[in-house]
Amino acid sequence: MQNPVTEFIRTSWLANRVKGKAATTGWLTGNAVCCTHRGQSVDKRGRGGLIINADNSVGYACFNCGYRAVYRPGDALSIKIRQLLAWMGAGELDVNRMIIEAIRVKELIELTTPEYLIDRSPIVTEEIIFEPKPLPDDALLLTEVSERTKYFDNCLEYVYNRKIDMIKYNFYWSPTITMRQRVIIPFYWKGDLVGFTARSLDKANIPSYIMHVDHSFVFNIDNQRKDHKFVIVCEGPFDAMSVDGVAVLHNEVSKQQVDIINSLDREVIVVPDNDLSGMKMIDIALENNWSVSEPIWFELGCKDINEAVCKFGKLFCLKAIIAGKETNSLKIKLMQQRLKNNYKKEKNVK
Repeated sequence: MQNPVTEFIRTSWLANRVKGKAATTGWLTGNAVCCTHRGQSVDKRGRGGLIINADNSVGYACFNCGYRAVYRPGDALSIKIRQLLAWMGAGELDVNRMIIEAIRVKELIELTTPEYLIDRSPIVTEEIIFEPKPLPDDALLLTEVSERTKYFDNCLEYVYNRKIDMIKYNFYWSPTITMRQRVIIPFYWKGDLVGFTARSLDKANIPSYIMHVDHSFVFNIDNQRKDHKFVIVCEGPFDAMSVDGVAVLHNEVSKQQVDIINSLDREVIVVPDNDLSGMKMIDIALENNWSVSEPIWFELGCKDINEAVCKFGKLFCLKAIIAGKETNSLKIKLMQQRLKNNYKKEKNVK
């Protein structure tokens, strides 16, 4: 069965990229198509490789910038395959047609394969599980507190001033001495409560956050819609809630967190905090081939997403994130250095 995705990749590679004969391993060597899109110079040394198997599955690998992509008939088109198709010359309309055709091929394979040949055994994957963790003692949902105190009022005012949708996101408050001056944000994984963070209302109160959750948890995954084309990744939960993104809760990201974010199968846009801590998030984005955004509000003195949303509104900030995103790794590195220099200048001025 001829597969349009495989045929497009095969034709494009053979017509424009291949040098010499196929290797004994079956790989076709040629100039890589990905390097210039990832901040590298044009490949003129044939460091790209393509293999097309008997089942029409395709594997692409670059031995310069490290880009990898795999397609198997019956699979949906992953972000990496869609990027590869575009870099090989496919227009947006062509890619959309191939996405639809890939769905049709999947259905056709299922319909024409005899029942006794269909492997219905479950795919063995490493299931990600987070242990349940309860909220603090006597925790009350902010919208359901009946007896108000000055501590509760301070908590309610804090959330209100952060401009977060209190219908979409739950916030808790506890009258216990250790928690009464903190707002509690619950953490959910597949609908189950797996922990929380408690944010101090007073900047002088250390630590700012009391965190009770597995270190590899990604906040707000449960609220990511399937029809979203991208996911915004940031550090803090208030930033994530401001634009319906996800938060890694610190400036170091574990492999499991990377896997969770990549499992959404959409473009990842990292929005770092406008400080030296945020520069580490850019390093993580570079390591994982994620986009990075330098929104215009950096120039307007805003430190993070939530501060910008409070000043300019959610819609403006979402547009600024998209407008300020960069995918080229060299340009991202230059962005990082510029942000470092600007931050150091501001600190010296103060």
